[in-house]
Amino acid sequence: MRKELIKISEFRRRRWGQNGTPPCSQAIRNYIRNGQIPGEQIGKLWYIDWAAFQQAGGNDLVAMVLKGAA
Repeated sequence: MRKELIKISEFRRRRWGQNGTPPCSQAIRNYIRNGQIPGEQIGKLWYIDWAAFQQAGGNDLVAMVLKGAA
């Protein structure tokens, strides 16, 4: 499966839109660390794997499985 890594700011825009209320960046980093959202840290920046997140369809269990398979 091909990865599509996007920054946290872009993830917040795509997931919640302009008028949504997303969690803070720190909370999203914690979700990545805990395996709730597929993503990774490269250097000092954090990225979400948008392709894996979309495939999971918002299901946390599927997201963790896809993260392990990548």
